[in-house]
Formats: sequence, C-alpha cells, structure tokens
Amino acid sequence: MAASLFLLFALPLIPILNAPAFAQEDFDSEAPSLLTADEVTYDESLGLVVARGNVEISQRQRVLKADTISYNVRTRIVTASGNISLTEPNGDVVFAEYVQLTDDLAEGFIQGVSALLVDDSRLAAARGYRQGDRQMTFERGVFSPCELCRDDPTRAPLWQIKAAEITHDQVEKTIEYRDARMEIFGVPVAYTPYFEHPDPTVERKQGFLSPTYISSDVIGYGLRIPYYWPIGLDKNFTLTPLITTDRGIILAGNYEQIFESGVFSLEASATYGERDLGNTVKDNEFRGHLFSYGKFALNQNWRTDFQVEVSTDDTYLRVYEFDDHTPLESRGTVEYFEGRRYGYLNSFFFDGQRSNDDDDEAPIILPEIGYSFVSEPLEGNRFLEDSVFRVNSDFLAITRLEGQDIRRVAFEGEWNKPYLHSSGSVFTLKGALLATAYAYSGSDPNSDAVVPGPGVTTDSGTTGRLFPAAAVEWRYPLVSNQGWINQTVEPIVQFVAAPEADFLSGNDIPNEDSRDVEFDDSNLFSLNRFPGVDRVSGGTRVDYGFRWTGQSDVYGYGEFLIGQSYRFTDDNSFSQPTGLAEDLSDIVGRMSVYPDPTFGASYRFRLDKDNFEGRRHDLDVTVGPPAYRVSMGYLLSAEETTPGNSIIREEELQLGFDSRLNKFWYFSANWIKDLNSNETRSISLGLLYRDECCDLRITAEREFYQDREIEPGDTIFVEVFFKHLGGVQGGS
Repeated sequence: MAASLFLLFALPLIPILNAPAFAQEDFDSEAPSLLTADEVTYDESLGLVVARGNVEISQRQRVLKADTISYNVRTRIVTASGNISLTEPNGDVVFAEYVQLTDDLAEGFIQGVSALLVDDSRLAAARGYRQGDRQMTFERGVFSPCELCRDDPTRAPLWQIKAAEITHDQVEKTIEYRDARMEIFGVPVAYTPYFEHPDPTVERKQGFLSPTYISSDVIGYGLRIPYYWPIGLDKNFTLTPLITTDRGIILAGNYEQIFESGVFSLEASATYGERDLGNTVKDNEFRGHLFSYGKFALNQNWRTDFQVEVSTDDTYLRVYEFDDHTPLESRGTVEYFEGRRYGYLNSFFFDGQRSNDDDDEAPIILPEIGYSFVSEPLEGNRFLEDSVFRVNSDFLAITRLEGQDIRRVAFEGEWNKPYLHSSGSVFTLKGALLATAYAYSGSDPNSDAVVPGPGVTTDSGTTGRLFPAAAVEWRYPLVSNQGWINQTVEPIVQFVAAPEADFLSGNDIPNEDSRDVEFDDSNLFSLNRFPGVDRVSGGTRVDYGFRWTGQSDVYGYGEFLIGQSYRFTDDNSFSQPTGLAEDLSDIVGRMSVYPDPTFGASYRFRLDKDNFEGRRHDLDVTVGPPAYRVSMGYLLSAEETTPGNSIIREEELQLGFDSRLNKFWYFSANWIKDLNSNETRSISLGLLYRDECCDLRITAEREFYQDREIEPGDTIFVEVFFKHLGGVQGGS
C-alpha cells in the first residue's frame, strides 16, 4: 500500500529534469510506471512518503535514479537528493545534487545541476529554478559542446560560455545568456550583456548566420551578414547584403523550397556601382545576377529540371565573389525513362565570362530532342542469339546571333552479337548505320569555323549522310590463377569495314559536335572515333591491342593496355595532331597500379608511331597514408587550335600534399605550373582544425590570372565555426 501511494505521488517527478528543455510533452500520467527501492515508508502523521536506497523510477524509457525521493502530501512538495540522474528517451542524461518542486512541476529549485545532452553538449550550473511551464533558469551557468580532457576533466574545454544567468525556453527552443563571456581554453575572449542561440534540438532557426569578411583592391573591405528566415518546414529565405567600403551595398538573397515532387532555389543580387572596362570606367551602372534551379519528378516515368544563370556583365560575379565558373549555362530539360528506353527534350543557352568570349558566337540550342533504346539480349533465333540492338536518334537546332546556324536530324543504329568458340576465342560481330540530314546557313564552305572570317562568302543549303559500318572483334583471354594472383592476358584484334567518309553525303556537312577529337585508349576499338555524329571515321582498318589485368589479395590490382590502328584506305578526316592522320596511327595505352591503399598510379599515353615521342601524357600518382599523402598530376598534349593546322603544346604539372597531422589537425598544399610557358598558375596552402565543437580553416592562395577588373593577387581566407553558435569567415 505504501509503495502504491508513493508511486502515485512520485509520478509527477519523472519529467522534472527533461534535459535540455525540461518539457512535459512526453509525460503520460496514465502510463504504467515501475518503482524500485531498498526501502519505502509512509508516515501518516506527517503525510510524508519516502523511498530510500537505489531508488529508480521507470516510465516509457525514461529512468530516474536517486538515493532518496520523498513526497509531502500536505505541502505537495516533491524532493530528491543524492546522486540524482535522469536518462531521457532521446539519450539526454541530467545530474543533480538536490531537487525540490511543486507537484504540478510549475515551480521548483534544483541544486548542483549538470546535463550531458544527446549531441554531447554539456550544461552545468550552481543552481536552477523552474519558472512556469516553459522556462528553466540557471544561476552561474556554463555551456559547452566540447569534450572534457580525459586525463584532467577539471581543465577548461576548448571553448565555453559562462553567464550569470542562463535561461532555457523550451517553447521557443532557445538558450539565452545574460552577463555572458566566451572563454577559449579558460581565457575570456569576448563579453556581451545578452545573446541567445537555438538549443541543440533545433535544426532551423530564424536569425543571423555567420558573417563573412572580404577584402580586395576592387571593392575595398566588405562584410556579408546573412539573415536566415525559415518560412516553413518546406521553404526558407536568406538575405545576404554585402557592405563594401569602395562599391557601396550589394543586396543579395537566396530562396529555397522543397516540394513533394522536387526542389526549387532562386539566388539573386543587385547593386548600382562603377564598372571598370579596362580603357573606360562606367559610373552608377546597374549590376547583378540571377541563378535559379529546379528539379521535379512529374511521375514515375517523367521528370523535368531547369537551370538559369545570368549576369549583367562578365566580371560581376568574380569581383563580388559570388561565383567564378564560366561559361554561365541556362538550360531546360524534360526526360522520359522506362526500362531500357530513354527520351529527352533539352535547350541550352551560354554566357561566357572571359574577356575573349563573344556571346554573339555562342550557340543557342533550342531544341534538342532525342530518344534511345537498348534491347534485351535476343533469344530463340540461332543466328541472332544473345544479340543486342541499340538505337539513338535526335533532332538538334543551333542558332547563333553571329555565325553558323544548323538544323539536324540524326539516327544511329548498332547491332552487337557475341560468339564464344570452343577454342576459347571470343568473337563479336558489330554493325552500325548512321543517317543524318542537315539544313544550314551562314557556313564557311572552306572551313569548319562556326563563325566565318571577314570577307568570307557564306553558304546555305541542305545536305545529309548515310554511313554504314561493320566490324568483327576477336579476343583470346588467357586466365591464370596462381593462388597469390589472378591474371588475364588478352590479345585483341578488330577489323572494321566502312566506306569513305563522304559516302552518300553532301559536300558541305557542318561540324558542331565533332571538333574535340582525342585518340586514346577509350576509343581505340570504337567504330567512330569522333565524339559526335557530324564527322565519321571512314575506310577500312584494323585495330589491335594487348591487355593485361592482375588481381591479388597481397599485391592489389594492376592493369595494362596498349594498342594501335592501321588504315587500309585513304581518309583525310583527321588532322595531324590527333595521331590518326596517317595510315598507321600513333600508339595509345594506359597503365594502372593500385598495390595497397597507400599507393596508386594511373597513366594514359599516346606515342608518336615513328620516334615514340610523347604526344600526350596524363599521369596521376598518389603516395602515402592519410597522415602524409603526396599527389602529382602531369599533363602534356599537342592539339590543333586553328583551321590553319597550327599546333600548340600544353604542358602542366600539379603537385599536392595532404597530411593528417593528428586527430584534429590537417594540412594541405597545392601547386600548379604551366611548364610550356614556365609560369606558375596558382599556389595554395590550407590548415584545418576540426573537433566535436569547433572548426578552424585557414587558406592562403596566390593566383596569377588577370581579366579586366580581376587582378592577380594573394588571398588569405579564415573561417571559424563554433557548434550551435555559428562562426565567422573572411578573406583578403
């Protein structure tokens, strides 16, 4: 009877320490509770129920423990003392020395309270008071999300906030500080009479975000002060004005919304200020930008997305440090997909941001419509058994304000039939048909230039091409399993038969998508080595190569491929720098070695067939564990850059170093050099500190790029972030 009476009176005590909010939402007075104690007594004359010794009350995964818990029936006061702890369902744990509350939990007093929150943040105070149903006030409190030193828990954490009074409002979900100071390693670094931040349970809260400081020769000193407004659970808006000393105020904002079927975002900025054109300066000119993005699933087979990127001028985004990619791309897409079928409708608009970009020459793609299909391997027919058919078709319309316009319809069909011979040989029969039709205007009849030069008489008309191709590929994989390594050695030979490139075609087919020709290991065995359909690699040829792969639990993975091609018929489709201009092609290949997680190397090459001189080298090497990882990238290429077959040699070296100095500190360094001009392009150094409660990032970079308002210079960027409080960042 005494235990039952005590249980009834003690039930209100269970949620009193609901850290950090001390909320009552989860408390259910009708829920069954379990009380255990070494001794439970009831003094009827005093109206006092007392439980002593290992007292534990459990209700709905909430557990309250104390040495002694008592309830005074007459005064309706609940008290607990001695090793008080409360474990909440969410994982929060609260400790106290002494608790005294009214039975309705509206008012009360807690002595020596501390809390370990579910995110490992800590809150402690000499005493606390519960005021009404929504607030808990702590006197001489301290808050910190930092872990304490294991060897000496009395040492001050990395940072903490001490205040004469800390109030936690569980309805507004805020923690307020009065007469507060911030300490780093126990040393006071900042003081404020009042401030607040969301409690650890809050994911989104209206208010100011981390400011950003910037400095440059163009805008002077600047400060971005974002203000975040969560309009609803599905949308938010951030206002981010940029205040500068030399260019005034730039208004900027970002809106984001999530729908059941997709996402949408809108970013924009605007200002009136001067613009340096190099030889002249315009005053009080409107400048701004607008970026928008959306992606939506219309149903299980249809989806659409769009992207808008526009700026009033070429240097605005880089001057005010909004963005630095180029060109800006605006597009719209509708896609259909079902099984092995895929269709699309695209449109593209481009806006160059460099000094040598001419937007009048940029292509406007409106529309691009395509459909592709891949069949299942066929069954039932002896000849076509395991055959796979692929179909690609599209309509493309390209318009320019200045230069060549085209309308193109293209159809590609391909058939592949594998066959395994009893000898172990693997044969693959291939057939392909490409059909294209064009209507064009403003084209240079003697050049592939999309913008004819001065004085050139342009041409207009219609043309087309019908181009078949067939091939047979032979492979003879030899497999070796020696226990410690599995190896595969595979010679490959492919014979391709196709007519000359101008077979059944007009003489004036424009070239829009087949300009960037790169002969390498990836297209050695392709029927058409051009990246698009406007140009085709015709004639009869043989492709041959050798591939080795090895896999070992001890020595990791390795791969090697080398190959070449020989053309039996003349074909002047390729220029000299591609390595395919003559009958015998250059030699291409790749090597990859990954023996263990501390080393990896990948090398792709193209060698001159006559003297084995390197025409293209692409090397990436990574060495070392995470504690000290070194990376190197080397690129050499010789490419045709003008219709006059002029060749430019590009050679670049990149070196990087990344090191995890210890559990918290990271260091990185990167260096890029143009070996052709013997000029350094950029140098950067980075230092990062990261633990459970603080991020510190310092980056120093020197860039040598110049474009009108953009001058070469040094940049130092510093970012400090404190958990729950936000941070500050800035650069100059």
